[in-house]
Amino acid sequence: MLNNGEKMMAYEFSGYWKDVGTIDSLYEANMDLLGDSPKFDITDSSWKIQSRSPLAPPHYIGNGAKTVNSIIMSGCEIFGDVENSVLASSVIVKKGAVVKNSIIMADTVIVENAKIEYSIIDERCTIGKGAVIGEEKSMKKGISVLGRDICIGENVKVEGGKIVDKDIVKEGK
Repeated sequence: MLNNGEKMMAYEFSGYWKDVGTIDSLYEANMDLLGDSPKFDITDSSWKIQSRSPLAPPHYIGNGAKTVNSIIMSGCEIFGDVENSVLASSVIVKKGAVVKNSIIMADTVIVENAKIEYSIIDERCTIGKGAVIGEEKSMKKGISVLGRDICIGENVKVEGGKIVDKDIVKEGK
């Protein structure tokens, strides 16, 4: 019995559930949406999905861009390569930029020739020309994370597993 005299009840749950209280579990939950047979199918009409859905034009995939096994929300503009990733609304991936195995939150801009691998990037970030965020998952250094409103300068490298909470304009600063 609970303190107020009520009884606690339990019921069997056989659907998809994941606690997203850690960086790893947040990453895994997003990756569970991808593939031909995702662990959680967002197209299943029996599930009601609640989300913030800003008014934005449809996403745009530019000539020469490449997208593979990814979810790309409204307002995104893709001119580079996106693979095995989830992009929230209004993300811009410029020509020559590469996003792999990552989660990119709304209103982030990834400038020409930047590379993002195995990372979570929060809203309203700017990744500078030639910058490198994260490393291949096989390097086992962990997920790189950028906080909200972060600016990463030109040619700056953020190592795998690093959590960034302030702008990095030049290497080492």
